[in-house]
Amino acid sequence: MVLLRSEKGRGPSHRKPRGGTHEARSTPPGGTPVLLLGLGPGAESGPCASQGSSLNRTTPPLPDPSVLLVLPDLSGGGAERTSLNVRQKLCGQGRNVRLALLEARGEYLDLVSPDDYVLPSSRPLRGLARLCPPDSPQRALAQIPLLMGLLRREAPDVLMSSMADVTLPLALAFAWMPGRRRATRWIAREGNNTRVVIERAFPNPRLRRPVEKLIRWAYRSADVCLAISPGVAQGLVDHYDVDPKRIRIIANPVDLEGVRAGAVTPLTVNLPPRFIVGVGRLAYQKGFDLLIDAFSQLDDPGLDLVLVGSGPEEAALKARAEALGLGKRVHFPGFVEHPSAILARAEIFCLSSRWEGFGHVIVEAMASGCPVVVTDCEYGPADIVQQGENGILVAPDSSDALAAGLKQLLLRPDEAKRLATRALVRAEDFSVDTIAASYWDLFAETEASP
Repeated sequence: MVLLRSEKGRGPSHRKPRGGTHEARSTPPGGTPVLLLGLGPGAESGPCASQGSSLNRTTPPLPDPSVLLVLPDLSGGGAERTSLNVRQKLCGQGRNVRLALLEARGEYLDLVSPDDYVLPSSRPLRGLARLCPPDSPQRALAQIPLLMGLLRREAPDVLMSSMADVTLPLALAFAWMPGRRRATRWIAREGNNTRVVIERAFPNPRLRRPVEKLIRWAYRSADVCLAISPGVAQGLVDHYDVDPKRIRIIANPVDLEGVRAGAVTPLTVNLPPRFIVGVGRLAYQKGFDLLIDAFSQLDDPGLDLVLVGSGPEEAALKARAEALGLGKRVHFPGFVEHPSAILARAEIFCLSSRWEGFGHVIVEAMASGCPVVVTDCEYGPADIVQQGENGILVAPDSSDALAAGLKQLLLRPDEAKRLATRALVRAEDFSVDTIAASYWDLFAETEASP
């Protein structure tokens, strides 16, 4: 499905109030027109309205393009899950879609066999890149020859890079290979709030400015920029001067069958009888410190909090829970490959993020039958959740707002059940079947473009 946003309606005052705990922001905040694919039929009642497909279905079919999906590794994030889900679905349909990793590591590596992905040929260069700090300029430079080797060996018709830490060195690799650049159509996928990520990584403006210039050049060099939500797309326009005509939006695909099957499987971790759950990397972005503070405001001693994930903030979060006298009621089971069994048993799922690109786990929680309370942060959650229809949106970066949203559902179990039932329907809009088809349309459209 292709959707077109009107040029009108800039700013939050133009969004129709939806009532409830928090009035959602305008998504995207700007009014630049961009094409949206794969948001599903639920988008008619969400931030966009269907305008029909822009692909010309009357032209003779072209041979299927060869597609290469490039990731830094298989860490447990949305970009990795998306690439795995899309590749599995399209390969099952006989499409030529391959996965390339710059490094064979990450929580999702056990989900694939060595035959399912390719690595750069040069072991010494891969070892050199591993010695460089993650997300550093040194690692980006070390990845350039790795990507050049992949391009020579694989020679894809279409290449999709995910995340800025691959997109930037790939742009530099293409700059050294003009012949390969002319032969390969390049889609730069962005799945996060890049501006905030760079601001936190480079707090010194003098260091940040050249990085931002390079990122801007890299995104403007791609044939297509793929965003996973309207807000991410608007950020590419506003902060990196990307031509909106070259932006497409496809939401993350969710393996709904896998989520539902996982929801009824036996638990692999010990859980308390009643609990609220948060799922994600234990990092500042995810706002679990805010969730712990919000949990401390709930007057329900029989209720616990389970934070599923791993990350650099784990020790600080445990210390925070202890300081609030909640050490025995806040649980840290670690990373779980398939959290739907936990989500299905929770009273509420809470996403407390300070920023997002989409909010993949929100859809997983919805598909698991769990009512959701999520922050209306930049970007993504408000494109999934309709306030008071299939979940609760609250103001971001506020433990008080999170506590109010959680209390609303804990005190009104009938409302929680109603929202969870409607959320099951909303989750269908993000099924891997629907989204993978939009990805293939994009690959074919990009390869056929002049």
